Amino acid sequence: MNLNVREIEYILTIANEGSITKAAQKLFIAQPSLSQVLKRVEAELGVSLFNRVKSRLKLTPEGEVFVSSGQEIMEIIRKLDDKFSVLSNAESGKLVVGVPYLLGTLVASCILPIYRERFPQIDLQLVESSSTELEQLLMSGSIDICVIPLPFKFNSFPHRMFLQSRMVLLSSKSNEIQTDSYRKSPDDRFPYVDITRLNGAPFIIGHQGQRIRTINEAIFKKAHITPHIVMTSRNQETIKRMVSNDVGYTFIPEHYLEIFGSFDYLDCYYLEPEVDFSWQVVIAYYDDSHISTAMKHFLDITDEYFERHFG
Repeated sequence: MNLNVREIEYILTIANEGSITKAAQKLFIAQPSLSQVLKRVEAELGVSLFNRVKSRLKLTPEGEVFVSSGQEIMEIIRKLDDKFSVLSNAESGKLVVGVPYLLGTLVASCILPIYRERFPQIDLQLVESSSTELEQLLMSGSIDICVIPLPFKFNSFPHRMFLQSRMVLLSSKSNEIQTDSYRKSPDDRFPYVDITRLNGAPFIIGHQGQRIRTINEAIFKKAHITPHIVMTSRNQETIKRMVSNDVGYTFIPEHYLEIFGSFDYLDCYYLEPEVDFSWQVVIAYYDDSHISTAMKHFLDITDEYFERHFG
């Protein structure tokens, strides 16, 4: 048997109205279309559901069985809809948020305290992992929502913008490129530098699978340079310290300068637009049609953060 809910609803309406014409009017569909549905269902079941008695349709014994079972099915669906409605409108429940290692500090300090203050009755859980693993957790339903840098690796999830930033080059104070740096405007926060000079230079970057590493590699490609990777690390503080000790260079989003402690002991340089990379972090979720109230609250708070810093 291969029936759908709409077909069941149509047959129940015909039974209730006793007429295909009246049922079609109530369902706002054409009478010939409804007649075709009835014929298709009867052919699928191999029985007649109605007999015509004068000008009214009467249920056959098989039709009575169908209507009784169909009403039970529709009641189950109604109760299921009610339960999901309660969940989607509830001001309680659980929200599992995935964050990459590098962004956990930001989310924990700038987003979670606001969420907990506004919605203390919601059980908010944080899962830290790599961006690649977070995508897999989102697809499997293990997390409800995640903070993740673009680009996506597996799937184009629905998302909201959370952070965006240009990239900067970090170097030690004793670097060899400062003499060739230049400013385009007196108002520039940092000078610019031609990174094509860094072909073969030592670099410290993130681990495979981290989006920050993907972005570093994209910049290398755009600049047509091949770096000497002397070290990899997941820890931003470790990378900063290695750079300050003149072990190598690295690229980071400028916004990291605001959220990951002091960078005063390092030199920072802007990249020319043709080799720069727009670093974008989004709030991603699996399906636009299933956003719980707990998720909506989180999205509202992150929208506020984006508007405050980048709007």
